Amino acid sequence: MAVSKRSLIIDNGSYECRVGWNNSKKPDLRFRNVLTKPRKDRKKDCNQMPDSSAAPATPVDELKANAEIQIGNDITNIEAVRAHLKSPFERNVITNWNHQEHILDYIFSKMGFDGETSIDYPIVLTEALANPNPSRRQMSELLFECYSVPAVSYGIDALYSWHHHQQQHKKVVDALIISFGYSTTHVIPVLGGKMQLQHVRRLNVGGFHINNYLFRLMQMKYPVHLNAISSRIEKLVHEHCHIAQDYKEELMKWAQLDYYEAHVMKIQLPYNQVTATNALLTAEQKQEKRRELALRLLDIKNRREREKLQEDEDYLQVLRKLRQLYEQQKLQKFERALQQQQIANLEELDKLLGTITARIKRVKERATAQPKPSKQQDKLDKLPKPPEGVPQAQWLADLREKRDQLQQRKQARQQQRQEQAKRHTHAAQERMRIISTLARSEKRRKANGGDEEDDGFGMNDNDWDVYKRINRYNDDSDSDAENEQMLEYEKILQHYDANFDDGSNNAAMQALIAAENYQLHFGVEAIRVPEILFQPSMIGCTEAGLAELIAFVLKLFTSEEQQRLVDHVYLTGSCAQFRGLKERLAKELLELRPFQSSFAIYESNEPMLGAWLGACLQANGKRFSETLITRQLYQEHGGEYLKEHSASNLFYPTPKD
Repeated sequence: MAVSKRSLIIDNGSYECRVGWNNSKKPDLRFRNVLTKPRKDRKKDCNQMPDSSAAPATPVDELKANAEIQIGNDITNIEAVRAHLKSPFERNVITNWNHQEHILDYIFSKMGFDGETSIDYPIVLTEALANPNPSRRQMSELLFECYSVPAVSYGIDALYSWHHHQQQHKKVVDALIISFGYSTTHVIPVLGGKMQLQHVRRLNVGGFHINNYLFRLMQMKYPVHLNAISSRIEKLVHEHCHIAQDYKEELMKWAQLDYYEAHVMKIQLPYNQVTATNALLTAEQKQEKRRELALRLLDIKNRREREKLQEDEDYLQVLRKLRQLYEQQKLQKFERALQQQQIANLEELDKLLGTITARIKRVKERATAQPKPSKQQDKLDKLPKPPEGVPQAQWLADLREKRDQLQQRKQARQQQRQEQAKRHTHAAQERMRIISTLARSEKRRKANGGDEEDDGFGMNDNDWDVYKRINRYNDDSDSDAENEQMLEYEKILQHYDANFDDGSNNAAMQALIAAENYQLHFGVEAIRVPEILFQPSMIGCTEAGLAELIAFVLKLFTSEEQQRLVDHVYLTGSCAQFRGLKERLAKELLELRPFQSSFAIYESNEPMLGAWLGACLQANGKRFSETLITRQLYQEHGGEYLKEHSASNLFYPTPKD
């Protein structure tokens, strides 16, 4: 078979799909591997009942139906439909083939195949490690039967990334690959350039679990900001999370207040500044705004009254013409006019005439009447005025001094209450001394029995002075008279003194406090969230962590093979971008490996694109044709057939019954 010089490379990841030609340096198309349907279309599907008599859907109708589905980059507002996003994957294996077909339609449309009946280029497609045969059979049937592709090659994304890394380390054929995916993490040993599939191990923790764990933590911390949190989760994980080299030590640091204040990241959420601006207005400005609002409302009311008056006058003219028809004995026209106006008879007509005439008269009288003084003006008139012969400034100064004295007495009582709440203050100790003294002096006991005698306490009115002595330091209530006097002083001062401040309008402080309520503090979560890779029990997962998983895989090999593996530990995948991951793994390997043994850890230069770039290398290789499953092979061996190569799964045919 003659192989086309161009091949279409599809890195079909469970989080992001990357598509491009093999002669490109980077993918031409990258999008989230999800789809959704707009709300109006979802309601339409729910309300639509199947009709057996209807004609079958034509291809044009199917294309229109597919056009209603939004996929990848075409989703206009992904945050608004986050709860309705659908993925063809269950973990890292494709299970929903209807969704996968929509995504392939989207891919070929974006790559310029829209309107064509077949795809005339070979396809290199990534699949899950140890992908089940039924899943591969469904994909092959979809590609060969629906899109008529000439050939397809399947490979594992982690091994493709490893081949791309080998361009810089060409002599290296042994490695321990740690592949971080969206749903899973794999530890893949490679010896002599071949994957040791029987020794591969999987951890069911990946990027999805990290995002979800951070969302749950922030949700419990800020339950009123769920929408703002959900739209920032991925950015927080990708840009601000890192892996601690010593997790317990880092936790101890975050427990210290000084360290927390120095390192916490504060995220200011959108805040309605209009409210803060209004809070900063002075009392006079607020009064002016209220006056303007009242005038505006009054103008609206007057305009509506004028419109209603005009309508009533027009209607009154119509009713009078009806009355004239009756007076002129034009009864047929009169009856037809009554029916048009929905009036039952002459009595109802006369009643309507009287009602509308009275209403018009009342409105006109109200418009010409003198305006009544407002309640606000009445209150202002009742305010006290300066006594005769006393300057207003002196009078206001005296009132201000009296108010300050009342305020000081209230503050002193508040201070006394706070001191009595503590056992070792002078006020509390004095109160207890008085109680104990009274108890010794007032109680008498019989000499023989020891029972208490009735000492007659309370028979004399002077006995109740004891409670006054006890409560000498516990006067914890402000009298109503003082409170009323304080309010009266404040009303007078607010009216006559524009600079008076009663302490309740700390607008700037209130605005700052309100703005702080719209802040997210991102602190210890930066190390707690990615730690689940090493401690899955933090999210209720019973599996071993990454370090234990590496140790388990290494124990499956001889000591010589272990050394060959750890000499080149290769990290790939999206989570490999976490800061501190390489240092943490170095610490874990140092504890696992024998004393003074060597190891080396390498990070992928392109953690997100390594698989796609490695697949391009294979498509550009001389032996690419040997990795392809052609249409002839598909028809001979079936859809689950796989051509093995250095980056593929191993093929185990499904046993026949």
